[in-house]
Amino acid sequence: MQPTLWMDTLSRNLGQLDRAIRIGLGAVALVLALAGWLPGLAAVAVLIFAWVPILTGLVGWCPVYTLLGVSSRRR
Repeated sequence: MQPTLWMDTLSRNLGQLDRAIRIGLGAVALVLALAGWLPGLAAVAVLIFAWVPILTGLVGWCPVYTLLGVSSRRR
């Protein structure tokens, strides 16, 4: 029996365009925060939360989509 990776248990639910948009927007948000274009607390919040779309885009799975039963991935 082969070991199962945690990624094998997730069903990818993000299409290529959705993934690209998430990664792009997350990267832009990080640049804005790191460049100092956002004020204090907003910059901290963006630095923390901009990783969410980047990670979901890289992994190809969105927990909110799973809860809603939505998928942007072609079958």
